[in-house]
Order: sequence, then structure tokens, then C-alpha cells
Amino acid sequence: MRLISFITCLLTALFLVAPSFAEPPEAVETNLYFGLALEAGGEVSELEWSAFLMEEVTPRFPDGFTVVDAYGQWRDPSLADAPVIREKTKLLIVVHPGTAETDEAITEIKSLYKSRFDQKSVFHTDAPVRIVE
Repeated sequence: MRLISFITCLLTALFLVAPSFAEPPEAVETNLYFGLALEAGGEVSELEWSAFLMEEVTPRFPDGFTVVDAYGQWRDPSLADAPVIREKTKLLIVVHPGTAETDEAITEIKSLYKSRFDQKSVFHTDAPVRIVE
């Protein structure tokens, strides 16, 4: 009897919550992780980072974004015995509509950063989000 009551409650809860899972997300939250260590030694300076934001990120996302100072590590998956690299990191968070234009802007930002600072990659995640103000 307890099991039937539990299952009934569970199914009722799932039924009430299910419509919210079916709704398309209002926006996408993109997280880009920019390692600051330079291949030749040293790191991307605050001045260089600020210039990159002003010249490349702001024009593509003028409505806003967030930058968080972080510390991370990674290994190059293309090398069998790659060392673990630990470095200061900038986390760029952008909440945007999930459109082809914003996807292209993000791809451009990653490519420009890799080119400008001789980086192998920019770690990138996307997640659907509901905006609550």
C-alpha cells in the first residue's frame, strides 16, 4: 500500500513538472574558459585581456557578459604523455539567444583568442537556461 501511494505521488509530481521540461529554453548560457599561460612563457596580461574584451567580445555581445577570474588545469588530449598544465584562467559567461549568429560570434571569439595568444584551445560549454529577473 505504501509503495502504491509513493508511486502515485511520484507520477503526480512528474505530471505537474513535465510541461516545464517540454518548453524550449529561453536562452543559452555559454561558458568560455581562456587559459592565460603563453606557450613562450609568461601570461596574457590584464591590459591584453581588457583589449581583447573591448575589441572582440564587446562588439559581438554589446548587451553584456560576465568575466570571472579562475584557476584551472588541463592536458592536451592529442599528446599521449601530455603534462598537466595549471594556469590562471578567465571565465567568460554569456547568456544569449541560441541563434546561428550567436554561435558564429562565439566561434569567432574562440578562434581570435587562439590566434592572438597562440593557444591550442578554448574550453567551451553551453547549457539551456531560463531567465529569471
